[in-house]
Amino acid sequence: MAIGGTRLDNPSAVGDEGRPRGASLTVIAVVVVAVLAAAGYLVGKPLMFTSFALFVGFMSAGMALLSRDRLQSTVLGHLLFLPSAVVLSALVGASGLLGLATPGVAALAVGALAAMFGVTAGWNDAFDQPTVRTTLVESGLSYLLFVVWLIVLGVFVGLGLLGRGVVLSLTRGAGSVVSFFGLFGLLAIAAFCLYVAVRAFPAIELTPVHRRDAARARYRRLKSTLLRLTAVAGIAVVVGFLGLVTGTIQPLLSVPFVGGPIVVLTRLTAIPLASVATLALIMAVLAWVTRRATAGFENLSTRTVGAAVAAVCYSVALLASIPTFLRLGYIGVAFFYLVPVLPLLVYLGLVGVVIGFATGMLPGRAASPAVVAAGLVAMGLGGAMYGFPSLFVFAAVTGALVTWDVGTFGLSVTAELGHIPETRRLELYHGVVAVGIGLVAVAGLTVIDLARRSVGSGIGSPTTMGLAVLGVVLVAVGLRG
Repeated sequence: MAIGGTRLDNPSAVGDEGRPRGASLTVIAVVVVAVLAAAGYLVGKPLMFTSFALFVGFMSAGMALLSRDRLQSTVLGHLLFLPSAVVLSALVGASGLLGLATPGVAALAVGALAAMFGVTAGWNDAFDQPTVRTTLVESGLSYLLFVVWLIVLGVFVGLGLLGRGVVLSLTRGAGSVVSFFGLFGLLAIAAFCLYVAVRAFPAIELTPVHRRDAARARYRRLKSTLLRLTAVAGIAVVVGFLGLVTGTIQPLLSVPFVGGPIVVLTRLTAIPLASVATLALIMAVLAWVTRRATAGFENLSTRTVGAAVAAVCYSVALLASIPTFLRLGYIGVAFFYLVPVLPLLVYLGLVGVVIGFATGMLPGRAASPAVVAAGLVAMGLGGAMYGFPSLFVFAAVTGALVTWDVGTFGLSVTAELGHIPETRRLELYHGVVAVGIGLVAVAGLTVIDLARRSVGSGIGSPTTMGLAVLGVVLVAVGLRG
């Protein structure tokens, strides 16, 4: 009876109290969709409050997948959770700013997101203390690695642009002093990068066994030669700096048969030396990554590797979106710098949820129905402030009570019978009764409201209804289970 498709888990154990049975969750989902559709109809946009349901579903699915042990599931969980959570956090932030002008719309939007998340988290069994803590740790690790990737990439891009400018200036013909430092500096860098690449590349392991002794001797000589060349070039640079300080290098390089050949040699070798250094460094990095991925994989947990892979994907996606951001002008550039900061809002919210579980503010056994009920209550409060008809306010608050009752009943059935026995008829009977009682309550409150209007009483004003909704919240907090 799953309206959201196959669950991400396969529950079977008696006493598995993670979330209600499927029929109870279906009743909760129908009530939530009805309230969201009614709110959208009243504002003139029927799909306004359900347009972000896909991101909410992705976020809860990502939270469920992050608790898996397989690498593919973990990586997919990262890629589903954090981007969706960033989009939703931006929406919540925009709702907060909008709340300064129209608090009713902000309460409606946040309440709708909370209600939808509670439904999807119930289907995915993704809103308990262990799952939220795992999500916080795993996604936080991927974000940290993402920031590290950006910093490293920024450093390499900066060094590349700086080196490109230096090489181009040398090839155009610089002065004799600049050419001297450029020639020996590039020679030292290229020799050292080659030495690092030779050490990182597993050439000995790839050599046949009967030829490895000779190969080791050749590689020792090669590494020794590269180190000597690096040292000679480095000493030349140091001597050049000393000569620059003492003022002796300028007269020496002013001699035509000394400075002239150095300038010509620098113009001819600047690009080749820079290319050799770059390729050697790339080869060394690739060799190191390959060694770590093959030899060191067993020492790393699957979740750590998944976080690293997700961080690389985040970096690539952000870099690929640079042209799009640039086409948007100043707004795009501002958003480009804002995107890496938005996950901090997500993690702040997760920390708040963990604290809520630890302090008992969120019921550990019935968190999903509680979030659904809180979201519908917030929508009722927002509808009262926005000026919706009293019928919507009554329906939203009554829907919150119905979802809480149906959800806790489904949880009690799960705790007693597990997920193997067929209990759909029992759950549907209880759900229909609860919805029927809610409809009767809404009808009765609507009649009372009409009677109030006929005598001109101010008891049912939007302000009074809002206070009544707050009273329901306090009662619900007192009765949470």
